[in-house]
Amino acid sequence: MKGRVAVLPAYGGKFELREYPVPDPEPGAILVKLTRAGVCGSDLHIWRGEMKEIYGSPPRDLTFGHEMCGRVERLGAGVSVDSAGQPLREGDRVTFLYFFPCGRCPVCLRDEMGSCPRKARANRVAGTAPYFNNAYGDYYYLRPGGFIFHIPDEVSDDVATPANCALAQVLYGLTRAGLRQGDTAVIQGAGGLGLNAVAVARDMGADRIIVLDRVASRLELARAFGADHALSLADLTTRERRIQAVMDLTGGFGADVVADFVGYPDVVPEGLKMLRGGAVISRSGPSLRATCSPTTRRPSSVATRDWSPRPITRRGRSRRRSPSSGGTARASRSSGSSRTSSRWPRSATRSRRPTGCGAAAMACASPALRSRWRAERTDASRSVDRPGRRRRGASAEARAGPCYDA
Repeated sequence: MKGRVAVLPAYGGKFELREYPVPDPEPGAILVKLTRAGVCGSDLHIWRGEMKEIYGSPPRDLTFGHEMCGRVERLGAGVSVDSAGQPLREGDRVTFLYFFPCGRCPVCLRDEMGSCPRKARANRVAGTAPYFNNAYGDYYYLRPGGFIFHIPDEVSDDVATPANCALAQVLYGLTRAGLRQGDTAVIQGAGGLGLNAVAVARDMGADRIIVLDRVASRLELARAFGADHALSLADLTTRERRIQAVMDLTGGFGADVVADFVGYPDVVPEGLKMLRGGAVISRSGPSLRATCSPTTRRPSSVATRDWSPRPITRRGRSRRRSPSSGGTARASRSSGSSRTSSRWPRSATRSRRPTGCGAAAMACASPALRSRWRAERTDASRSVDRPGRRRRGASAEARAGPCYDA
């Protein structure tokens, strides 16, 4: 039996359909017959040749795509359940993870597998066994140990396909940022990630959602997704006016969470000035470290570096690190001792809500299960609060990178 794979022989050119033999799954592996594949903004950047430093110039017969879902075609020996422990059979509708953490390193053992330094991805060169390594083909070969989840009957393929891309990133970023019920969230950018963020923030209980974008049609979509205020950059042409607009809408206090889905460095200091006291910055790419002056709200130091996923706590404040494909840092506007104190309890630094590898499961979970996860997250958040101390604010800057302006 053979199957087709879409191959890109030259940047900006047409795809060629090539046939390759469909492999039998080895023990622990799963062969999935794909029913949907999505086009992520990063896929467009690859096709245009804007990521040659990664994929080479010229390309080597590229295959790519990572938004997908399908049905189990064949199960390898020893596979009987999905990653949530539910029975798995041939013909079941599934979604799955497209990268492979090692599962053994200290990062993975902290349940932060998206940040695994040893994680691998399937080969993108056409003709490399097992041939069906990406979304643009008839099949996908999920190697042993890959994460896979059932898709409920009430969730369509069109909804499930991007669950392990934009939706998973947003779920992870806002959860790590500590968005809570009743918070005010500012979403910078209303592209694919930003619109998902609006819907997720509303589902997580945000009381007020403010969206900023330049494109009128995106702002209309943001309102349809649940935004309370959609601010146009065409009207608010300067950084100062945008910051003041957010302050006016929040009674002068600023937002609890600012999530940047634009991906440009200049947006970061603007987002910091929209915050109330304290900040968490979460990026899908390189991490950002920032501290702010207590009076001016200006970033007093900004430096990009690679963070390890281990959380750090300071006296009276904390900094967190690295979501699924980047890092987080908690930035404080207040000055004070920088001595490292003892680490907070495990529940204070990690949410029990499924994130990263389990984000697709969160997207497809039953309402009852989602309610239980939310309740557990609330309990964990309460353990962080200290009597007599005002809860710290948060800024999630989950960077879309090439996905934003595709």
